[in-house]
Amino acid sequence: MEGCSLFVILLLGIGCGQLVAGISVEKDLSLTLSQKNALDKFRAQVEPLLDQSYMKNDIYLIRWLRARNFDLRSAENMLRENLKWRREQKIDGIRKEDWNDMRRDYHATIDTYDKEGRPIGVIDIYDWDIRRAVLQGKGQRLLRYMDYLLESITTQVFERQDRGMNVTQWKVLGNADGFNLIEHGCPLCIPLWIQFIQGLENHYHGWLDELIVIDAPSTINVILEAVRPFLTRQTRDAFRIFGPNKTKWMPYIEERIAKSERRPQYGGTKPPVNY
Repeated sequence: MEGCSLFVILLLGIGCGQLVAGISVEKDLSLTLSQKNALDKFRAQVEPLLDQSYMKNDIYLIRWLRARNFDLRSAENMLRENLKWRREQKIDGIRKEDWNDMRRDYHATIDTYDKEGRPIGVIDIYDWDIRRAVLQGKGQRLLRYMDYLLESITTQVFERQDRGMNVTQWKVLGNADGFNLIEHGCPLCIPLWIQFIQGLENHYHGWLDELIVIDAPSTINVILEAVRPFLTRQTRDAFRIFGPNKTKWMPYIEERIAKSERRPQYGGTKPPVNY
């Protein structure tokens, strides 16, 4: 690859000729020499804190450095806060918890992949009655369910890396047909959206490749404006919001996700899920 000598290529021993075409993957796998030196120093500082093998991978450590613009002290503080949160919230065991009550009412799947092999979390937003969860006293339960989904899809990235796949991020695909300000954007709902975004930025920063939403009505801007102050530029740049015009969103999705990996509401052939 021309110009490869300008970068130190990391993760799983991948060499220059093995990089996939995705720009975001290449960015994840490449560091300047000064950034590589910062990574080595960061590893020496934090490795005694890391109790999971995946946490010692280059790509995991790079996440914290990139989130803090390679400021070692700031990155270490962010990582320490994340590890504290994981201990207090028992995140290592969250995938073993019983989520049947939430799965019935808040549909989500993590069983499809884009053309580069990234896992895709698919959420039919119209099924998610946020207001009802709050009124039933299940707001925090719903937020923990979202943490479960984030942890599950990130774990899939690590599992794919263990199998030698060049995957460093995940996608989210959502259908916003039926979104409304009563069930999804009410004054009681907005704090949950904000807390979710704060959790994403604090604990899963950099893992999102793209958030693609189709059939979005103009009212979805209420949520987008509410969470905007809490979004980093990297996350904002990952948002792709499409209205109901199928001729706009279909080519975009088809370029990234095979038809066999999409269910009918996204123009695909994958069988629907029976929740």
